Amino acid sequence: MAAKPQSSGWSEETETYEPLPTYMELAMAAASAHDAPPATQTPRLPGLSVVEKVVAVGIVCLAFYGMALIGCGLFLKAEAKRTGFMTRPMMSAGLQYADFDIRTLPARSTDDLLSA
Repeated sequence: MAAKPQSSGWSEETETYEPLPTYMELAMAAASAHDAPPATQTPRLPGLSVVEKVVAVGIVCLAFYGMALIGCGLFLKAEAKRTGFMTRPMMSAGLQYADFDIRTLPARSTDDLLSA
């Protein structure tokens, strides 16, 4: 016994197909889509004059410059702290018994300099 095909909800009597558009019709539709006039742009900050806009841009630039300076300062502080952590043990061990009086330094000979 053959299975009966199920209907998909549309009437089988309306099986008329329209032809697909040709390449020429598609090209004309694409060309006419670009013929539309461009939308007018609304001005940014419409209530301000040119001088006020220049001042606003200057304030924004100064704000960004200030944030860059703060970032550089924090970076330098972090680098100094990191370097201090690394050099503190070496400096404390090397300078613990150091004598900084230049008059009491022993004279070095060239043989000592070449061997070092």
